[in-house]
Amino acid sequence: MSFNHKLILRTISTLLLLESATMVPSFLCAAMDHDVKSLKAMTLSIGILALLGLLGLFMTKKQTGKVIKSRESYFVVLVCWLTVIFGGILPYIFAGQGFTVVDAIFESVASWTTSSSWVIEPNLMPRGILLWKATSSWLGGMGVILLAIIVMSSLGNSGKKLAAAELPGPELMQGSARIMETAYLCYGIYAGISVIELIFLMLGKMPFFEAMVNTMTSICTAGIIDYHGTVEMYFTTYVKMVIAIFSIVSSLNFLVYINIYQGRIKHLIKDIESRAFLTIIAVATLLTAGGLLITGASTGIKDSLSNAFYAVVSFACTSGFLFTNVGAWPTVCKVILIAVCLIGGCANSTCGGIKVIRFVVFLKLISRGVYKRIHPKSIKAVTIQGKPVSASKASTVSTFILLFIAVYLISALVLSFENLDMETTLTAPISLFTNVGAGFGKIVNADYRIFSAPGKLVCSVIMLLGRLELYAILILFSRSFWDSDKAR
Repeated sequence: MSFNHKLILRTISTLLLLESATMVPSFLCAAMDHDVKSLKAMTLSIGILALLGLLGLFMTKKQTGKVIKSRESYFVVLVCWLTVIFGGILPYIFAGQGFTVVDAIFESVASWTTSSSWVIEPNLMPRGILLWKATSSWLGGMGVILLAIIVMSSLGNSGKKLAAAELPGPELMQGSARIMETAYLCYGIYAGISVIELIFLMLGKMPFFEAMVNTMTSICTAGIIDYHGTVEMYFTTYVKMVIAIFSIVSSLNFLVYINIYQGRIKHLIKDIESRAFLTIIAVATLLTAGGLLITGASTGIKDSLSNAFYAVVSFACTSGFLFTNVGAWPTVCKVILIAVCLIGGCANSTCGGIKVIRFVVFLKLISRGVYKRIHPKSIKAVTIQGKPVSASKASTVSTFILLFIAVYLISALVLSFENLDMETTLTAPISLFTNVGAGFGKIVNADYRIFSAPGKLVCSVIMLLGRLELYAILILFSRSFWDSDKAR
């Protein structure tokens, strides 16, 4: 299979330049703190990435091919993600804090895939490095590929195939005549929501730096709250509610917001995925609160509902924000939380998980299967908002869920060699795969330091698989993908 190597290299080079530019705020933060080590780390990182980016652009200055093929797009997706992850490693390595290369890889993958998991304690990170972790999480939340689409527009490529290779959902990137307009609108809405949350957090008397970090990591559903030992005092009921609400907002399909922006306000009310997602949160909150009350883990209805709500939002939105010790909760509550994180948020959002729309379609397929057992000669179509789901899309949903389960089982088997307790071994792959980070057992606080160096690398692969929705990586291992005749 032949690739448009120059186009790919030019895209990568531009991404490296952009990544170096996004490190500037961290550089300024380190300078303001007079943190010499962090300042050196950010300077070296910015310099290396900018140099590599400029070198790549110079090598491809005569690049003429402007078309990306369908198969090629899957390869480009992985390359783009590996590029930014590589760049994201450098600040941790150069920080001079004793971080190992494996730890740096884990942190970079966790940040870009918006997982709250960590092996370097946030409270041990200098503010400049912590800001970089939050920034990379924020950029990864909307997706590196949307950024790549914007980059490739300057090269004359619409980016449609690239978007389809990464973004989930039965109908991808609807709501705009051109893919580029959609990409710009998504980033614009994403940034707008972030600014609004930042204002609300500061109104809650949270200092600017803390408000900015928590805004970026809640909007992207990455969840960083424990750092510098001062955060807890700022987390009032008001602040917790703001973070929970904006986590939900960022977990809805961004194409819904585009429809609202374009004047189709009723689209949010009619959208079955949004309604299903909010219903899941409401029902799971009531069930969890009931579980806390029945088992005696909580004595007051108000406390039970509030604790249940924050925990359910954290797991359903795959943010990993935890304001209470869910590890001490009864088993029934833990099962509910695991269930909602498996489902995850809406398609084309910052969330991980199977995605609500796939879950809805899968339930409808099961319902149809039961109905046809009773009425074998009947014809019953699966519909979403009055539109029939094609056989190919139904098959894709079923295949994805089966593949999801298969990858989970394999991941659990591999991580079992770490010889940890059963609860940790079984929940860690789910937490990593759905990018929620937090789990149960020894990882209830999203702390993965208990894993060996090889285990941390396996965890990093699992996080990347979850963020890229499996196909973008697994398809590269298909023989037919590399065989031009078979893939024609």
